[in-house]
Amino acid sequence: MSALPIVVVTSAAGRTNKELKRTAVGLVQSAIRPQHWIVTQSTLEHERVTRMRSVRTSGMHIASSSINLDPQSIVVFLRAGDTLAPHALTIILEHLRTNPLTQMLYADSSHGRSGRFEEVSEVRRPGWSPERLRSQCYVGDTLIATAQTVEAAGGISLLADLHEHDRALRLSEHAQNISRIAELLTLSSQDRMLPSASLSAVQEHCTRVGIDAMCTMPYTVPVVRVARRCAATPKISVIVPTRGTVETVRGNKVVLAAHAISTLLGATKYPSIEVIAVLDKETPDESRREIIAAGGGRLQVVDYDRPFNFAEKVNLGVVCSDGEYILLLNDDTEMISPDALETLVGLLQDPKVAMAGPMLLYEDGLIQSAGHLLNPVPYDLYRHQSTDHVGAQYLLRAQREVSGVIAACALIKRSVFGEAGGLCTKFPSNYNDVDFGLKLHQLGYRTIWTPHAQFFHFESQTRSPKLQTFEMATIGARWRDMLDDDPYSNPQLERYVSVWKQNVIGQRSLLEALGPIAPIASK
Repeated sequence: MSALPIVVVTSAAGRTNKELKRTAVGLVQSAIRPQHWIVTQSTLEHERVTRMRSVRTSGMHIASSSINLDPQSIVVFLRAGDTLAPHALTIILEHLRTNPLTQMLYADSSHGRSGRFEEVSEVRRPGWSPERLRSQCYVGDTLIATAQTVEAAGGISLLADLHEHDRALRLSEHAQNISRIAELLTLSSQDRMLPSASLSAVQEHCTRVGIDAMCTMPYTVPVVRVARRCAATPKISVIVPTRGTVETVRGNKVVLAAHAISTLLGATKYPSIEVIAVLDKETPDESRREIIAAGGGRLQVVDYDRPFNFAEKVNLGVVCSDGEYILLLNDDTEMISPDALETLVGLLQDPKVAMAGPMLLYEDGLIQSAGHLLNPVPYDLYRHQSTDHVGAQYLLRAQREVSGVIAACALIKRSVFGEAGGLCTKFPSNYNDVDFGLKLHQLGYRTIWTPHAQFFHFESQTRSPKLQTFEMATIGARWRDMLDDDPYSNPQLERYVSVWKQNVIGQRSLLEALGPIAPIASK
């Protein structure tokens, strides 16, 4: 593997000699030096750097335009001003040796101090997440790809001078196997710590791959929303397990299930919906009447006369429905976004996406869940945090892959629900959604969480939130390895926390996790 030719590509467009020199010094000091360094868009001034004695005697061949790539070559796109860690190329080659089918790679990065007393930042990136890449260039500036992938994506001459988001999207379109290396392979500047985004790049990408979507940048942070248009409106079966509980919502006593159903049907314009209310035998008559009235002609009541088992009730409701898509909906929910169903249905247009879930908020507006994080116990990302937080790397604004979403509100393809065997009845109260998400992943499907659809979830008003020891033991025994290595997490994150926080003590890591409104860390 060490004999593989390595080609480093750097664009000098708009970059200074000082930045280019920093990159050159890093390459010269690399434990394995590249065979070629291509510096595109260079000027006579830039050539002073490539004529430095250390560069001339390094053994690297310097070029100012594309070369005929050896089919076995590995191409590294490196931004001018950034430097590779001394052993970065060694680590890359070792990864390719042990994972020979890999066609594209990205890695974590370190970002130097912008001020004398500031801490160095580290960007810890999740595993491969194609939907998130459409939202933002979360993979960073440094990308590694095989020569075949580079040529298929347009070649070095085209790719070298593109916006980093555009380059990443084009390469990803032609790479079947994409990996993340959870090590710091690049040192960059503080201003490159946060991901960028290019609206035009995403629009062009969607056109190339056949995604019919409206692309916008709705936030003050660089994140693209890809809202897929749906040519059809497949029937959705809404499954509402309930026992007719009456609780107080915003100061008013309501039958929770009736409230959830009426607010859903009243807010959405989605035309093809049926509601399956799975009622316990002890459901009070008055609650039953209100639930039936809320659903009207679109409601079917299914009676359940066994000891409480949420998973079993959901499965029973699905069996009694016939929609192409299934919306699991707790009775203690309320739709916020009028187009939430259209947003979720759009995500399921991708044949490899089996489930999609919205951002869930508590009644007071704080975040209840932004998708699951297995760390290693299952957490709901950013639980109890303010929606003012954008999250680490803007992840609270980015539509993205997750290991699972809460079954309180999740849209699922019926065909895949059956393929996965439904919800496991060994988890009557908790972790049935975690288990289901991991089953989907094992089957090769993806789950998407989106901030562009939102629901209230008045959590635990209908059941005790207390975790059962046997459920914890069962989820651990069944999924221990997956819980310990969430594919959309990073092994360098701090363990047993519900925010995306690197395992580094200090105010810097807290700011990266929560943003500028994070509290001052104690001294």
